Amino acid sequence: MSHPIYLFRHGETVWNAEKRAQGYLDSPLTPAGEAQARAMGEGLAAELRAAGYAPRDVVVRASPLGRVRQTLAAAAGVASLTHDETCFDDRLREMSWGEWDGLNGAEIEARWPGAMAARRLDHWDYAPPGGENYVMAVERARPALRDIEALASGAPVAVFAHGAIGRVLRGLWLAAPATAILAMDQPQDAFFRLHDGALERIPAGAVR
Repeated sequence: MSHPIYLFRHGETVWNAEKRAQGYLDSPLTPAGEAQARAMGEGLAAELRAAGYAPRDVVVRASPLGRVRQTLAAAAGVASLTHDETCFDDRLREMSWGEWDGLNGAEIEARWPGAMAARRLDHWDYAPPGGENYVMAVERARPALRDIEALASGAPVAVFAHGAIGRVLRGLWLAAPATAILAMDQPQDAFFRLHDGALERIPAGAVR
């Protein structure tokens, strides 16, 4: 791979603020989330200028979920990225919480007593009813990352995704163990540059 991959999480959503699981369901960005998306576009624009890339050089890949589409639209508008429907990849969707999607912790506990504690004890392998665990997420993220790496052999790639699947992608990139992947942060005020075997966290909106 000769060009960088830039990896973004969507901006804050209404359900993020309410601490609700989203998974395959959606809620819109909050005003803070919209500002975060624009700041990520500013940060990417600065990165591209510093590296000598024109925005038209960048290949975009993204989750098709609405909160990512909204983030991509705002960030791309600031960074002058071009993209169309071919950029969306189902493999970049967030991990599904199954029957827990849309619920908060108290609601999950009321309906499935003890389930949240069980998940905390076996965070990597535990799958909510009808949902995914990290093992399943790795199975779809690995080929998606291989395809992104292939694209990066010819051009920089901007990837817009989610918190959990984003740290899976970063973990696979670093060949990190499960414990390290689970400990990774999921920022909405920063993004990551993956290049030459190294990963760097970049504050959104930072001018470099």
